[in-house]
Amino acid sequence: MKIALTEHFQGDVRGLSVEQRAAVFEVLLALPKALGSPHLHAGLGMRKIHRTGIWEVRVGLGLRLVFTFADGVLTLVRAADHDEVRRYLRNL
Repeated sequence: MKIALTEHFQGDVRGLSVEQRAAVFEVLLALPKALGSPHLHAGLGMRKIHRTGIWEVRVGLGLRLVFTFADGVLTLVRAADHDEVRRYLRNL
């Protein structure tokens, strides 16, 4: 599996604290295994948030990672709070 990071995602992560970046990295390491295992992804709070195949996973209480998964490529789109994720979805 390949992991792609959009420029928007990279910018979002640059604005995070060191602790939040570490938490994002831990989730990124767990995400590929969790995609095929419902029991693992339940612990990450992974869920589909848009009919076009956009998913989110929780990183702590206030931070979410938004991603797509197609053709063996996991593309990370945003790292944002709940409100920013909703705004992103409205603009699709």
